[in-house]
Amino acid sequence: MLSSKLFSSKSKFLTALGLTTVSLLLTTNAAQAFTLVNRAGFTDAEFENLLFNGEFEELFVAEGRIGNNSLNSAERELGINTPLIPSGSNLTGGIPVVSGQRVWGNGTPVNFSLEYTGSQVNYIVGGQLLSTTSFTGAANSIFIRTRAADNSFIELSNLVFDGTAIGDTVLSSVSGTGRDIDYLQISDISQPFTLTGQVLMSWTDALPRNSALAYQIKVGSTPTSVPEPGMVGAMFLAGVAAVGYGKKKSSVNNSTKEISL
Repeated sequence: MLSSKLFSSKSKFLTALGLTTVSLLLTTNAAQAFTLVNRAGFTDAEFENLLFNGEFEELFVAEGRIGNNSLNSAERELGINTPLIPSGSNLTGGIPVVSGQRVWGNGTPVNFSLEYTGSQVNYIVGGQLLSTTSFTGAANSIFIRTRAADNSFIELSNLVFDGTAIGDTVLSSVSGTGRDIDYLQISDISQPFTLTGQVLMSWTDALPRNSALAYQIKVGSTPTSVPEPGMVGAMFLAGVAAVGYGKKKSSVNNSTKEISL
């Protein structure tokens, strides 16, 4: 059962936020970097606005939900879903391509991993594999969403992206009689990638149903940023200066060599 200690001790959103930044110049063998974007207070309406405005485009969504918390196929607990796509004033899609059944333990952490190769999705929860080749294409950003309603609690912790721990980051939602929704964004990524972590669901009183207790890992793309004209000019001038300095240094060295001979 979910104790009151969980409600009081868990922070509302990110308990710690570690940032990894990407420099302008990267060596070809540099390890993949990523950036965490603080989305504290972000709402479903704001996320949907990103979709409608073309500021984020879903490629696929890996999902875990309470469902009917049984192996009965009437309700799924796991799924890899089609993207939500704007259609007029509505969003269409979100249909499972593959789905699975699961019994969630109350307050029991469960390991998960999500791998995307660029042409195949492998999603493992508690040892159960869901896999599909239905989605292909580039991805540069991930939105992770948690939702709790009806006296429940959900937490995603121990998040690791491509072997790099995401600090002490914890994404959690906790609810009394209402609902609570939270987001975390991981940007500046590329594929192939693997995201791993643990998910914990807890509830008091009656078992939540369907998506009242759920999480989604929304993989997709945001528009690639273009350097400002002033920055481009500055980078060009810096390059010219560097070349000029190199030539001047080479000339000095050659002169010195000729004198010494």
